[in-house]
Amino acid sequence: MQLDQILKELKQKISVKAETGVGDIVLVGMKPGLFYGVVQDIKSNIKKDWWDVHFKLLVIPPVDITWILRTPQMNGEIFTINGEEHFMIAVDIRPPVQLPKKGGKKPVLTLIKHEETSDE
Repeated sequence: MQLDQILKELKQKISVKAETGVGDIVLVGMKPGLFYGVVQDIKSNIKKDWWDVHFKLLVIPPVDITWILRTPQMNGEIFTINGEEHFMIAVDIRPPVQLPKKGGKKPVLTLIKHEETSDE
């Protein structure tokens, strides 16, 4: 499957952010597979409209990487490095907000099981 098709399907199944920023969890796609990373720093590059994006690839062991990207490339546009396609896109990890229905009861916590304590 082509990387553009994988990215299209991922966008239908996970929430992604419109823009990538420092501290964001990103999904990184490349030939070996899909990986998560965390953006550690974004600094302007000497080339106009390009950025040095420093991130830690969350693999074992973690790997520090710096890519020089344009803004669209940090936000899901497919790009090539040494002729191989890649992408980076920030994942929206915030839980969905569920507002209580008007006139409905507010959610409450329910005790499911009471644990016994021993006095040994």
